Amino acid sequence: MKTLEDVKTGKEKLTIKSMLVGESGSGKTHLAATHPKCYFLITEPGGKDTFLTNPNLQKNIVGWDEFIPQSIEDTKDVFDRLEKAIVEAKKMALEGKIETLVLDNLTFLSENRWMYIGKYEPTYSGKSGEIDTRGMYGTLSRWLYQFILMKILTFPGNVVVTCHEMLESDDNMEKKPDKTTPILANILGGFRDKADGMFSLVLFLSKVKSNDGKFHYFARTNKGMGRNAKSRFYNLPEVIENVSFQTILEVINKTMEVGNAGRKI
Repeated sequence: MKTLEDVKTGKEKLTIKSMLVGESGSGKTHLAATHPKCYFLITEPGGKDTFLTNPNLQKNIVGWDEFIPQSIEDTKDVFDRLEKAIVEAKKMALEGKIETLVLDNLTFLSENRWMYIGKYEPTYSGKSGEIDTRGMYGTLSRWLYQFILMKILTFPGNVVVTCHEMLESDDNMEKKPDKTTPILANILGGFRDKADGMFSLVLFLSKVKSNDGKFHYFARTNKGMGRNAKSRFYNLPEVIENVSFQTILEVINKTMEVGNAGRKI
């Protein structure tokens, strides 16, 4: 049996598994790159530019690989390489070479998997023989669930998954019991309704231009403003400006009565 004392003494390591949701330019990749010893799995063109051009972030980056298909046929090779990269990342984590796995981002990954399914795993209607789009969306949702649960969240360290945000359609909102949070993770298919339950920290990020002409970056940690953010970590502020891994770490360590000299995350 594991106990709280195991965490306080460092025998059991507490890690942060988070999903960052926000529009393009809201600071998702930047926040991810504030985590220690990062290895990035990149699915968006130019995704590495954020940390490559920022000296404050460069020190946190161990490495990265890009998983961007050049054609629909190439999606098979891309997903094969992705699976192998995750296996290698887990091995490197156990060796102490990396501490944080970043998937940047899930929006494009879900779109790429949809292309893969259309090419290599199409579903056909038993009666008409036509493409069964609904069945294929089910395949996509199940694959995303299994991939995030078994491949990504089993990484023995910090996990960051980034995702763009979207406004849910009126028709889909009518089917939901909670109609107060229409802004959610932009993930193709039904998995977007399950994804937030798999993470201990779901931050919705935003960028606001103030009257002085400067941009300010905010992270919402709890439900509000049409967004279903959440935190399982006690005592995080509802909204944090200029959030970083260190910001979150300090709050958790204070709650756990663990000083920075013996940080357990």
